Amino acid sequence: MAEVKKMAHSSAATPEQAGRENHWKGDVSHQKHTTQGPGGQRKIADLLSYGQENAIPRRHLEKLTGLDGRTVRLMIERERHEGVPILADNVTGYYLPATEHERAACVRSMRHRAGEIMKSARAIERAEG
Repeated sequence: MAEVKKMAHSSAATPEQAGRENHWKGDVSHQKHTTQGPGGQRKIADLLSYGQENAIPRRHLEKLTGLDGRTVRLMIERERHEGVPILADNVTGYYLPATEHERAACVRSMRHRAGEIMKSARAIERAEG
């Protein structure tokens, strides 16, 4: 069963975060509904908590995993495509949905961004020169 953490995330190192780092490097997955990825690779979702108030910034995920930002983002994208609902916002970072409202707000934000990208692409296509 999924574990819901109530405390807000802090960017300061804590014993819980050290445990997450050890969990990342360990052999057995003990959290949430995720398992090891290809080649025994851990999943980013294993490091995340439920609720926006518990979000983890990408830079902190980089430190926990020892991976660069691009690799972390690609792993998150892959997990999302596999059906893991990893949410994010531009302020707090990445988290798992605690409520349907959080999930809907994230989807709405992603669709808005996609629309803005499409507007820019159309403007470039129409541009002269």
